[in-house]
Amino acid sequence: MAEDRSIIDIDDALKRALGDVAFLKMMFDELIQTLPDYLDPIQAAIQNGDMELLNKSAHQFKGATANLGARGVSAAAFKLEKIGKSGMAIEADAAYADLHSAIEAFRQRWSEIDWATLVE
Repeated sequence: MAEDRSIIDIDDALKRALGDVAFLKMMFDELIQTLPDYLDPIQAAIQNGDMELLNKSAHQFKGATANLGARGVSAAAFKLEKIGKSGMAIEADAAYADLHSAIEAFRQRWSEIDWATLVE
C-alpha cells in the first residue's frame, strides 16, 4: 500500500526509534496525550500577540513532531515559528488553523497504522 509520507513518514520515524515499534507507538500515544501542552502556549501567544512566545512554543512543537516523522504537523508548526520570528501576527490565526488541520490529518493517519505489521 502506498502511503502519504507528507502526513507521517513511518519509515523515518521507525529509523529514529531504532526500529523499536513498541517504543514508537508509545511516543505517538504520548504526543497525542500531550497535544494541549504544546497547543495551549501557541494559542495563548497568538491571542496575546506575543511573537517571542509563539516562536519558542512553535519551535518546541516542531521539534517534537519532526522527531516522530509527523511531517505535516512539523511543517505547520514551522510556519508558526517563522511567523513568531518575523512578528507578522496578522498571519498567525490562519497558520494556527492550518496547524489544527495538520493535527487532524495526523490523528487520522495515526489511527490507521497497523502496528502489528510493522517490522521490529
